[in-house]
Amino acid sequence: MNPAYLALEIKRIVRSPQFALFTIGMPLAMFLLFGGIFGAREIAPGISTATVTMVNMAAYGAMTAALFTGTRVATERTDGWQRTLRLTPLRAPGYLMVKVAAGLFVALPVLLVIFAAGMIRGIRLETGQWLTIFGTLWLGTLPFAVLGLMIGLFGKGDTVQAVTGALMLPLGMFGGLWIPLQVLPGWMNTAGHLMPTYWLGEIGRAPVLGGSGLLTAAGVLAAWLVVPALVVMARFRLDTARL
Repeated sequence: MNPAYLALEIKRIVRSPQFALFTIGMPLAMFLLFGGIFGAREIAPGISTATVTMVNMAAYGAMTAALFTGTRVATERTDGWQRTLRLTPLRAPGYLMVKVAAGLFVALPVLLVIFAAGMIRGIRLETGQWLTIFGTLWLGTLPFAVLGLMIGLFGKGDTVQAVTGALMLPLGMFGGLWIPLQVLPGWMNTAGHLMPTYWLGEIGRAPVLGGSGLLTAAGVLAAWLVVPALVVMARFRLDTARL
């Protein structure tokens, strides 16, 4: 993996106004809104709704950052950037690794901002809990970076952002990050458990709510990582052969 190209990719993303507005601003605003309205309620002894809302919005923002980073390959293919990169020493695996790594790195400021807002609003957790939530959510965004790559490789440069944006609503709402799955009708509840966003939220909430579902969540997210990764590699080989 080329560190210089990775740094360039990260700079291109974080300097975009859309990154600050949608990736950081939107989940932060939702946390402040819902945390302010329902935050004082306890969903478990000593665990406020604000705490769970913070985790959910951090997961949503990090997922958004990783997902949109991968979809940029559609624009780069249309603009001829991929063809230009073939003239450099950067090889196909390195190109894909940079995209995935960039998705992980740009998720970091999202998590930091949401967690800082939670601390300012009075959320108190043990140091180990903060670190565990941060680490699991950060690593949990990996499948979304690869999923974004898959969408970008199949999408078109002028429509891929709109398509990805349209996916954010069901991923957030029916994946249990915006509203609890238990309030949804039966079939929606079942569908929600199939979404990767539900399991991303689960690994983030586990250090707070407890339970034994952490390994299950990690296993489901691993499946959501492996399958899109295989599709990405096959599709990228086909695209490379056409260039």
